[in-house]
Amino acid sequence: MVTLIAQDSYPTSTQLRWSAALAGDANAQFEVGERYWHTQRASEALIWWQRAAKNGSQNALERLQSEFPQHNRRWLNIAADRGDEIAQQQLADLALHDPTVAWSDWYERFGQPALSDRARKLIATQHKQSCSSVVSVIARSNASKGRFVALLNAVSSMQSELRTHSVCFAWQRKSKQHCSVADNQQAKCDETHLPSNTRTIIFAEAGRSYTRPTVMVLGQSADDDVIKHEWAHWLGFADEYAMRMPYAGDFCLGRYATEPVNIVVTEKQRMTSDELRALWHRLPWREHVSDWRTLARPLGADQWQLGSSNDLERVGLYAAQTCEAVAGRFAWKPVAQETLMERHQSGVWPDLYQRLQKFRLLHDSQLSQH
Repeated sequence: MVTLIAQDSYPTSTQLRWSAALAGDANAQFEVGERYWHTQRASEALIWWQRAAKNGSQNALERLQSEFPQHNRRWLNIAADRGDEIAQQQLADLALHDPTVAWSDWYERFGQPALSDRARKLIATQHKQSCSSVVSVIARSNASKGRFVALLNAVSSMQSELRTHSVCFAWQRKSKQHCSVADNQQAKCDETHLPSNTRTIIFAEAGRSYTRPTVMVLGQSADDDVIKHEWAHWLGFADEYAMRMPYAGDFCLGRYATEPVNIVVTEKQRMTSDELRALWHRLPWREHVSDWRTLARPLGADQWQLGSSNDLERVGLYAAQTCEAVAGRFAWKPVAQETLMERHQSGVWPDLYQRLQKFRLLHDSQLSQH
């Protein structure tokens, strides 16, 4: 469209608007789009609103999102390119669950602003020198990228800043990875081709989560707290809820690969002073208990009843439910709080547990089928 203006005449407001719009003025382009829209010329309105949005018109962008929602990702891209943080987050969320977007592509575009610094440090790359151990994370589809981000966020929130540099995660998409659901509703995945000397996490499509020495399987419904509970097993923590037989029998009779950092098991609830001091010496959290006498209550005649006074602030010896199914065995934990090892929904991860954690093998394969 060309508008001719005689030398001795003044341009009209419409002519000025067109001139500004053709010159790239975003407000003028928006107004041209508005006029086309009100005359039922939607295609022309779409063209001019797009131009206006790319040139910074928020009004044009809102009109595009309202009147042409089927192209929402295109409009979000325009807003994100302009630096709109909300649009960038929305676009990142859409791409995160898009099976056509590879993890590497998503991370290159959205990883820096979308993930916390501590979560990013858990990602293994070619140039990652600070990874003393790399955990492979296997998913059948790139649509599971959101679960990978949830895993990174959950683990990074549990570990101290120093520890986030030692363990890293590497994404692997294996479309042939197969998982089913066992009779006990636990996820069951094919582990035939997994390396036996490295740890692997598998994202299952259904079923309950579980952890073994080198394999962790996370069901589709595994939320932040479940992920933390399962990861804690690889940090050396045992369950603080009542274990089921036969796992309880094995664990409470001491048949595990290395001693847990949060549970000790005794054969009795009453001890002499010498026995109580001996128990104090073998506590994984001994250095946080200043006096062995705080682990029990005196009964007289050199007898002590195990169990610290119920103090949420004090590290001591508190009854755990772990060995309830095994007669003659009593389990004890270092804090009075209900932690996520007892009930994952509690979300409680004490500061002491951050100091006690060790990335090492805790269970034999039979001890974490929970």
